[in-house]
Amino acid sequence: MFAPAGLNTLYERHRETFAMAAAIGEALRGRFYDMDEAIDCLLIAALSGEAMVMIGPPGTAKSRLIRAFCNLIGLLPRETLTGEGGDTAKDDAYFEYLLTEFTEPSELFGYIDIPELQGGRYRLMDDGMMQKAKIVFLDEVFNASSAILNALLTFMNERRFHNRGQSIPTPLKLLVSATNHPPREAGLEAVYDRFLLRCRMRNTARVGLAQEALTDLLQAAWRETHAPDTGATEGWDRFLDLTGDYRDDVNAMTASGALAIDPAHPTLPILTELVSSMVNSELSDMSNRRVVKMSGLVLSMRMLRAARAGEDDIDIRPADFDVLLRYSLDRDDPSAIDRIRQDLGIPA
Repeated sequence: MFAPAGLNTLYERHRETFAMAAAIGEALRGRFYDMDEAIDCLLIAALSGEAMVMIGPPGTAKSRLIRAFCNLIGLLPRETLTGEGGDTAKDDAYFEYLLTEFTEPSELFGYIDIPELQGGRYRLMDDGMMQKAKIVFLDEVFNASSAILNALLTFMNERRFHNRGQSIPTPLKLLVSATNHPPREAGLEAVYDRFLLRCRMRNTARVGLAQEALTDLLQAAWRETHAPDTGATEGWDRFLDLTGDYRDDVNAMTASGALAIDPAHPTLPILTELVSSMVNSELSDMSNRRVVKMSGLVLSMRMLRAARAGEDDIDIRPADFDVLLRYSLDRDDPSAIDRIRQDLGIPA
């Protein structure tokens, strides 16, 4: 898919970033049982800069996972996980909010400073608001009003906050949302389409539950709830800056021609068949926007796997396209997914 020379140059330049991502992933795997899919999705979102939504019933640790990640990279203090109180974020770096149909834009972006307004000056009290954060977590995002969803589209697309004619850049590095189910209402397609990464969460307790699985869940959840191994490892507080450097380099190398899609790459026929199969099986509507952006997800996943395996010379393989089957579906159909994997030789 990508010409190998540019791919390997990019990997060598940012090997530290992907090694750090792999280490953060291992730390989270040690704390959360049966959440490898969600952890990988979160790491890819952080690396690629694409928005992520976690889809699943209450009680599947969606909020806990994003908070634990932010704690590991130094954005949230230990107290947010242990319930000991204290500030919820450091230096406005993290913003979290539960959205309802009654949530107003001012709850996200700040209230008007009335004393300033009485003096003839318009100012938002925006300390701790969404436009100041590096990481934003919006719970039940599809419950929001049309006013908030329209503002969110601009916020996600441009990484800018529009305020009374002013376009203000934001420091946003990662936007994660959660919902109990995919949006069903008409008019939400545009917002849902912007969430390139969709991760489905499931409760471990289900039909045929094995005692070993329940025991592992209880052990991990008990430790995480009562004595989490919290706090950033030295250097992990640089992770968001390093991911930004990586994305800047992707843009620079692409502009110079050093990083490019290779039209003769042997994996492109497999990718073509995969996208066609996903659409024909009604697993994904796959807009042009998402097709184009999927290249960045494949790139990030390949780099992350290379870092985990300690590889030195890398190329895109058919197995790297499983990121589409894992995180780009509009509808979940395990049997159809398995058939596509078997037909195209894409391992799970």
